[in-house]
Amino acid sequence: MNIRAFPDYDPHAIEARRQAAWRERGAFKTPDARPDRPRRYIKPSAPFTSGNIHIGHVRSYSIGDAYARFWRARGEDVLFAFGFDSFGLPAELGAIAGKESPSDWVRRCAEHMTGQLQRLGFSFDWNRTFMSSDSTMYRWSQWLFLTLLDAGLIYRGTGTVDWCDTCQTTLATIQVENGECWRCHNPVRLIQRPQWYLRLSAYVRENDDRLAELARGGMWDENALASQRFILGRVDGVELDLRERDSGATLTVFTPHPDAIEEARFVAVSPRHPQVELWASDDGELAQRLEELRAGGLERAARDAQTMPLVDTGRALVSPAGDGSLPVIVTPTVDGRFGPTAVLGIPAHDRTDAVIAKRLLGYSAEERDGGALGPGERDGRASTARMGAEDARTGIEDVQHVHAYARAREDGIGPAGMRPAVRYKAGDFTISRQRSWGTPIPIVYCESCGTVPVHKEQLPVLLPLDLVPTGEGNPLAEREDFVETECPACGGAARRETDTLDCHFDALWLWVPVCVPPTDRERALEEILALEDLRAWLPCERVVAGSDSGNFVFDQRTVTKALRDIGPLSFLADGEPFAGCLFHEMVIAEGRKMSKHLGNVVDPDELVAEHGADTIRLAVLYAAAPQRSLNWSDSAVQRCRRFLRGLWEYTHTQLAEREAPEQTSEMGPDKTEHLRKRLEQWCEIALEKITSDVQELQMHSAVRNVMRMFDRIKDYESRVIAKRGWLCGEDADALAAALSMLAVVLTPFAPHIAEELLAALGEDPAGAPVRWPHARSGAPA
Repeated sequence: MNIRAFPDYDPHAIEARRQAAWRERGAFKTPDARPDRPRRYIKPSAPFTSGNIHIGHVRSYSIGDAYARFWRARGEDVLFAFGFDSFGLPAELGAIAGKESPSDWVRRCAEHMTGQLQRLGFSFDWNRTFMSSDSTMYRWSQWLFLTLLDAGLIYRGTGTVDWCDTCQTTLATIQVENGECWRCHNPVRLIQRPQWYLRLSAYVRENDDRLAELARGGMWDENALASQRFILGRVDGVELDLRERDSGATLTVFTPHPDAIEEARFVAVSPRHPQVELWASDDGELAQRLEELRAGGLERAARDAQTMPLVDTGRALVSPAGDGSLPVIVTPTVDGRFGPTAVLGIPAHDRTDAVIAKRLLGYSAEERDGGALGPGERDGRASTARMGAEDARTGIEDVQHVHAYARAREDGIGPAGMRPAVRYKAGDFTISRQRSWGTPIPIVYCESCGTVPVHKEQLPVLLPLDLVPTGEGNPLAEREDFVETECPACGGAARRETDTLDCHFDALWLWVPVCVPPTDRERALEEILALEDLRAWLPCERVVAGSDSGNFVFDQRTVTKALRDIGPLSFLADGEPFAGCLFHEMVIAEGRKMSKHLGNVVDPDELVAEHGADTIRLAVLYAAAPQRSLNWSDSAVQRCRRFLRGLWEYTHTQLAEREAPEQTSEMGPDKTEHLRKRLEQWCEIALEKITSDVQELQMHSAVRNVMRMFDRIKDYESRVIAKRGWLCGEDADALAAALSMLAVVLTPFAPHIAEELLAALGEDPAGAPVRWPHARSGAPA
């Protein structure tokens, strides 16, 4: 048999050819939202402009891209795009190292990373990509700041920051190495300074309540739900009101141990408790110490090393049993376990409480069998004490819903007034940073008017793009052309806020602008948020991001609820920005996190240059389920490379043989009809499984089912040849149909080779999207 030669599998030529075809036809352009069309907004993570993509990006975007391509093939309109998270410390440090302005640094990084992602063939709508550091974009952050400020959800407070006296600048935690400045290596100290805070507490309970709805919807995977529960830090228990014996003043206290309240030894109050000042005496030293606690801490050692501060208020509450007193102390150890509340200290049931009791009372829980303090036991105790930070962080290991309360009340056990209660560890956090590369905070300070917000119609407050930070001081504060301005209220001389917004604040809205056509992005933000096109894409159908994205998603959920109540997002009735969420685990090497220091980083560019984009995309999907860490090894790459090359060669061999003159229709009894029917059944089963896998974002399972489908096709050919010795026309047609279906279901995972194979099989998709077949008929969807 004379079989003509077929083209070798050249992934680089194939990938360049398909990508050119996609660009020419605008294959991934977001369609205009139409009410008669099904549509999905699939949100990938927003990458930092760090200089290069890493293998974790490849994993994340391969999952999201497969999902987007699948739904396009099913005939749905898809929005799949992202914005670069280009503000923040990583960009500033990169610019310092390169001795250039951060604006130049992030622009170069974004261009380079875009090229890397395009070579991998991801189907992003690049026309909708943006950078958070563009003024058109960061006015969103400024508008959001003012909107939340007006609603009382942003406030001014005092907090502690790391400060280098030599460099005359604040430092991020990662810039402090063993108590020293990363740049000059001189000692770092903590200072107190004003900060801007986001008030999360207003929506913590609703975020919790809606988790059950999200779980029932079936579109949030367990990793994502678990991250939200962890951030909430929900603790179930009981609360009761205790009174001070002399004054009659009462304080509501909480405990997760309803069966052990009579074992309480003290009451601990958070320094952020709304009534904490009422429980501090008029003593000046005590008031000062309390103020230091409220500011966030006393010294670096107290936060990072062995101890945490504790303040004795000198007051006591009547114990729940009524036969003793419980000293009232103030300590930030409460916040990390229960939030800004007051709790019963029960040393026998909590390690942190046991350490406090040892420090406060001079004995351990095991050394005393009695109850609360009796008369005179408070004498001689030191007014302050320290406790181990390790114990403070430990807290309660496994918090479960409390059923003991109900049992106790039914049996008539427990003090009167005890009632079920919930506390949350999630709390307010600072959103301002003493860095120059960030969104300018739209606030001015006027000697006559005080703190004055900039009017929204005056946005954006522009950041000078020619700043070149050196690591010393705050370049923004040194720019008089930025600092000096007019007061929006009185028109007099004023000075701008020189802190900038943390890039985490920018992330609160980064999921929204891709829903806006680029031609509409210059409009007033109130007009943009009213656009039908934007509203049609929301809520986002699915987020695909790393498992470290829980905080971002939690805070985005919080702000969405706030904007629902304020008005701009009122059309999102449940206040949920994301209908579904998949959090995948990271890529590791030899069981350890990848890092340049360990020398185990995998370079995606090198992998693509050696193996091609399809092989690498397929390998990161094949190697592990999204919910499991991907322990990188070359074996997955080699397995996927062999599969793709084998499929290429097998398909072209079958096509060549099909053209040979020996291929004729069956004459006489059909010996292989049952094998053709079996092949059709195999293909239908494979299609059903792959379809279900992709819908559930179990891409590893889908890829493996694609590979099994190929094995079934080859097995069919072997059986036919064993039965007859060759393939008749009907056999060859059935084989070609099966290969066509295989190429279609391969498209989401290895799109370049899949489309080339479809073209070879006579179904060239260059001018139109691939269509996904129905599971039972094999006909186009």
